[in-house]
Amino acid sequence: MPLEEGGPTGAHLAVLELLEIDVPDSSRTDRLRLSPKCIAHSTGYKDSNYIGVVCRELEDVELVEKEEPGYYSITWRGEAYLKGEVNADTLEPSSDE
Repeated sequence: MPLEEGGPTGAHLAVLELLEIDVPDSSRTDRLRLSPKCIAHSTGYKDSNYIGVVCRELEDVELVEKEEPGYYSITWRGEAYLKGEVNADTLEPSSDE
């Protein structure tokens, strides 16, 4: 089910919450960049293909971005959504396609 039709599911929220975790100060990066397989394993979902679909749906509404092939990170909009600053009713797929 596309995100814009049914709103975020538990899987959508699990992906966003995991990607929002702060990286250690000693890290060479400013945010987590994880693959759907790693996200699935870390959130308890068994099907990484399903999590890949979830990541693409979140990318379509600009809550996550694909950093490089197969790796996703949360966007400022994704962080704002988790804080309640962006309403699910305003989430629309980007028109880049």
